[in-house]
Amino acid sequence: MIDVSPLNLLGSLERMVPQGPGRDDDAALVSTGSVLDRDVDGRRVRVALRGGDVWLPAVAGRYVRAAPVRVLFDATSARPVLVLGSIEPGAPAALGTVAAVNGTRVTVTVDGKTSTIPSVAGTYTVGQTAWILLDDWGVPVIALGPATVPAPPPVEAPPSAGGSTVTATASIGPQSSGTYRVSAGRWDQWNTDRYGGASDIYQGSAYGSGQLRGFAGYGDQIANLGAVSIDEAILTARKTADGNSAVLTVQGTAAGSRPGGEPGAGPFESVSSGSIGSGGTGQIALSAGLREAFRTGAARGLVAVGSQYGGFGGTSTPGSFVLNIRYTRPA
Repeated sequence: MIDVSPLNLLGSLERMVPQGPGRDDDAALVSTGSVLDRDVDGRRVRVALRGGDVWLPAVAGRYVRAAPVRVLFDATSARPVLVLGSIEPGAPAALGTVAAVNGTRVTVTVDGKTSTIPSVAGTYTVGQTAWILLDDWGVPVIALGPATVPAPPPVEAPPSAGGSTVTATASIGPQSSGTYRVSAGRWDQWNTDRYGGASDIYQGSAYGSGQLRGFAGYGDQIANLGAVSIDEAILTARKTADGNSAVLTVQGTAAGSRPGGEPGAGPFESVSSGSIGSGGTGQIALSAGLREAFRTGAARGLVAVGSQYGGFGGTSTPGSFVLNIRYTRPA
């Protein structure tokens, strides 16, 4: 006899329908920090988090110094990747001090920064205060009218990033890789069915290939380490087993994932390995300038620019194009 009771039917339905994660399953991916500073032009917020501080990209919000914010962590690396928003956002309007009046435009100082903005009709007096409408990043948009309350006290400078530091290590693999064949004007047009396939990273020109430009993108993984300095970064690459040896030369690029067209290298430095035999591995020590570019996020990938033809493993080859990094971070 078939049990058609409501509880049995609900149980059967639950087994048949895919179930999402539990309410608390993703709790570890979000943590709480506090605002130390903000970079409006860069759309970043400096956050005090787990005993240190780090600059992170942020969702637009009126971030107030010392206010709590929610920070998203990467599920794989457990590193902070994004400020999701403020738990206690600032007010949509703030008091500013009038510094100059020019017709319907006024120059005001808000939160220690000066802006010239349009104004609603009113009598604005230099040295007096006015109510200022702010956008979602806390930037003055328009003067709403004169105020009768005193000017706010001067804003204290954010704390420096000093304090104790510790040395840490990380192994960062590429999130995307491949080869752009310049003569074809397309990706994935060379040896895609051999060795590591379309993820392999080629350089040079041979066997009718025309110029090849290999690429490895690391995204924001390195910048998100929150390093004060990167003291050493060693790239390990595995040569495809094609019977040839090659010297690998790489140059930094701003692209963190595969671009639509040919990957552009520079203006960062290029560095080279010794000769790497067929199926063997080689290493390249990144220069100080290139390490700093990766630390700040100015460089987010590497382009194989060597003139000597050769293929190297990408994302499909474990341990290839991996950066082993020794860095210093706040304790």
